[in-house]
Amino acid sequence: MVARPPAFVLEIRSFGDGRMYLTYVGESGSTGRSVSDPSQPHLVYTGLLVHESQSISMNGEFSALCRRHFGAPLGDQGAPTEIRPVDVYQGLGYFASWPSPKRNELIQDCLGIMIRRETPVIVSYINKNEFAEAKSAGDSPMALMWDSPTEPVVNKFLFALSMFMDELNMSNLSDDQIMEGALPISNFALVVAQTGSSVESRLMTEFLRSDEGIDATGIVENFCFVDPEHSVGNQLSNLCAYFVRRWLQNPERPHPYFDGLRENKVIQVIYPVTI
Repeated sequence: MVARPPAFVLEIRSFGDGRMYLTYVGESGSTGRSVSDPSQPHLVYTGLLVHESQSISMNGEFSALCRRHFGAPLGDQGAPTEIRPVDVYQGLGYFASWPSPKRNELIQDCLGIMIRRETPVIVSYINKNEFAEAKSAGDSPMALMWDSPTEPVVNKFLFALSMFMDELNMSNLSDDQIMEGALPISNFALVVAQTGSSVESRLMTEFLRSDEGIDATGIVENFCFVDPEHSVGNQLSNLCAYFVRRWLQNPERPHPYFDGLRENKVIQVIYPVTI
């Protein structure tokens, strides 16, 4: 059964009356230190923002979806441990015997969980080849600041999340509060990353110490790490990241899954990292 780890409850309780947005990080295109894979030129990170009040219902809907498609919860006999985007889209691994219409139905049901709620997704991405070329040429101060493309794109992702939370908090203020400079923080984002992914704890620390992050008061200062097979939000966010990356690679071709997410107010912010 897919369930939230206890860490989520502990983090939410610590903020009293503040409203918590669990921000599940998805990624696609990570090839480690290598940046020369022609089939994956972009590195994409997504943040699926789920209000704490929606977390239980989203988990329940996903569990019901898995029982309908697999006959059992994820991890049980006869079901995969998690829904990996590349496997379900291309018919690999567990889904090798599934025909395309059956796989498409599963994808649509997963995306439908987000579309029905208009759950916002923040996207940041970088062209890994451009990063490598700029770093090799030595003429880009920004490229020389970072050791790998992961670092600038996570930094941009956290900056985008901080701006999103600022706007969300500002929207709850009266004109008098804004004029008086009274800016209470009523909404917080807890960033939930996946164990074994390219996201490291130090990246949050580095962001919060940077010029862009020093005023990021709406973001909890530590990542929460969770195994993706135990996190509905991270699996859904991975699907978003995968379809964003496919769109970036061939933007002129039809991309019904990406278009559906964008047109139905799920994908709301896309930040490119320029070198």
